[in-house]
Amino acid sequence: MRLEVIVEQNEAGEFQAKAVEYPGVNATGRTEKEALVRLLDALELHLKQARKETSP
Repeated sequence: MRLEVIVEQNEAGEFQAKAVEYPGVNATGRTEKEALVRLLDALELHLKQARKETSP
């Protein structure tokens, strides 16, 4: 699975990672790696919830 991600650093020095194809799926971290790991966790939760909602 390929995922387009945007990572930016805010004024406070935190990194913000956003999944482009999944609005609302984002995460922050003290490092870029931490933000990306948290983003993958958030995406996993998002996809699990989406599957639950579409299951009969």
